[in-house]
Amino acid sequence: MDGVDRKEASIRPVGVVTPTRAQTLWTVQVMRGVAALMVVVGHSQSVVVGIVATGNGGFARSALVPWGAGVDLFFVISGFIIVHASTRLFGRQDARAEFLKRRLVRIVPLYWLVTSLFLLLLAAATWKGGDRFPDARAILASYLFVPADTYGDGRLFPVLDLGWTLNYEMFFYALLALVVTMPRERALTAMGIVLAVALAAGTVLPGPSALWFWTRPIMLDFGLGVAVGALVGRGIVLPNGVRILLAIAGAALLLADPYHIFDGPIGTTVANAWPRVVLAGVPVAVVLAAAVLGPEPALPRVVSPLTKVGDASYSLYLFHPFALIAIEKCAQKLPFVRGVSGWLLVAATVVLALVIATLAHRWIERPMTAALARRFAKPPLMPRTSGVSGE
Repeated sequence: MDGVDRKEASIRPVGVVTPTRAQTLWTVQVMRGVAALMVVVGHSQSVVVGIVATGNGGFARSALVPWGAGVDLFFVISGFIIVHASTRLFGRQDARAEFLKRRLVRIVPLYWLVTSLFLLLLAAATWKGGDRFPDARAILASYLFVPADTYGDGRLFPVLDLGWTLNYEMFFYALLALVVTMPRERALTAMGIVLAVALAAGTVLPGPSALWFWTRPIMLDFGLGVAVGALVGRGIVLPNGVRILLAIAGAALLLADPYHIFDGPIGTTVANAWPRVVLAGVPVAVVLAAAVLGPEPALPRVVSPLTKVGDASYSLYLFHPFALIAIEKCAQKLPFVRGVSGWLLVAATVVLALVIATLAHRWIERPMTAALARRFAKPPLMPRTSGVSGE
């Protein structure tokens, strides 16, 4: 088995029961876990600022880490993994339907479930005279992954606002589905051309609109992941010293956030524009390249828990708003909570989010995904040249 085959075998298969650790590229799983935690910690801090303020206290968010860059990390990893998960699909005439079926099984059911739960909470809040309930058009757009102005504020967020990232993710899948029937090299080249054309079109499209949303520069994050996947596919292996330097350089640029694009005021949204791609997408891709362009070291025990977080990262991302809501409700009902240290509240929120995500992953996501995969997915293909199995 050569180096390329090992990489292909180690990528997490799509839409199947979690494989053993020996089958998993643990560095990528750790990065998934880190990405999810960055998002959760960032959102938790924003919520805690409001809680502490109601108790006449103060809490300063940490800018030590660009927490919002967790999304860019997710996107780059997604581009990388999808290329490898589809390795044996490239060039097949039935590849398009098979690829989309696998991605829909993996992404859609859990997102629809969480969106529906969130709509129930919104309905209860609206009934009590609180939040405005979205109209049918906005709800339908949310379920169909079409960007829409759900709440009439000019922002293209779905009902479950963090689903904006999945609107990008599904568009990326649609683009890859256009080219997956080509041989691998031609498909990846065509993918690059399609992304370039989309970004060029985005410079003249009026916004906000769905087409404008889908042609923001942040789409290049996926392309960067695809590029790293292409290097792995070609068998590129870097010396360990070079990999270490790349990892340090990428992490340093990401953490520096020299233009402070990730530490704006509460309530502001980081623009999905070129500064984000250059200061988050590029350094993340460099770190990913350092991790995968060579032999993988043994898994250190100290980071082993992060592989579990990586396993449950999709559930953590989708379910963590319920932890935020729970902490806010506790603060409203229990005055002493408002006097608790801000960072203790952040820690409590993150722990609660991890507990909810672990349970959701174990009892909802995995069984549901596995059942649907068995129902709709084709049996794994026999490898062409080696004993590697799985996609």
